[in-house]
Amino acid sequence: MLKKIFLSILIFNFCVFTKAQAESLKPVFELGEWGLTAAVFYTARKIDKMPVWISLSSSKGTTDRSFHENTISSSKLYAAAGAAALGIGFIPNNAGWLKESSYRHSKGIVEALSATYFVTNVAKNIVGRKRPSFDNYPKSECVDADKSFPSGHTSISFALATYSTLYVFDHIGHWDRNVDKAGKLLYLTGSHVLAAYVGYTRVTDNRHFVSDVIAGGLIGGTVSALVYHYQNNCISKSESSDNVSKKTLPVLLSFNPFPASVSLTISF
Repeated sequence: MLKKIFLSILIFNFCVFTKAQAESLKPVFELGEWGLTAAVFYTARKIDKMPVWISLSSSKGTTDRSFHENTISSSKLYAAAGAAALGIGFIPNNAGWLKESSYRHSKGIVEALSATYFVTNVAKNIVGRKRPSFDNYPKSECVDADKSFPSGHTSISFALATYSTLYVFDHIGHWDRNVDKAGKLLYLTGSHVLAAYVGYTRVTDNRHFVSDVIAGGLIGGTVSALVYHYQNNCISKSESSDNVSKKTLPVLLSFNPFPASVSLTISF
């Protein structure tokens, strides 16, 4: 249910910003990018439900630890992802409210999470590492029992923390103001402490080894940074294009029907 709500919110977000920024965005390209993001997400979902493809690693470490339910459920991560996307989209930034930067980074965080989800699940299905509680895993969840490396919860958590932190540093407040600087550093610390806590619970819940959590954090942080810089470059190109068009003076040549009379009009 939360997944359906999350996707519905994102579609609404897309419609609002596409209407507001119709002049600066290319609808066909935007629809294609959203379509690709949806395809990546649903492919990752399919892979998540599959048994491992190839087991390239022998499980190092005990696999007979007790089985525990998740301290941080997947539903909570979906809720956090939805809140982050809406927060970036609808909270005014340095450019104003409902601006292109808001839309692009609201879309960007969805792309980052989808790509992180995909990369993580591909790695899980190739590596096939048994979880610390593999021997005591419920039969109903046996497909997931040998997908320890890397940690998906941790990769998603660090993807959220990394992308939102980069956005806050670049688009919310100004670094030369002490209050803004303190706020940015507080957000950086808080978001990554929360992400690290998620990783910590994955170990204490006997779902992952420490190395799984470290790998998940690196995947989430790296993918998010790459997607963020891609979206920032798109914004920079759009702003450069707008500046060029504003500096160009439209010149209109109007010809008088009477011979030997030509007037030149420069309109600003």
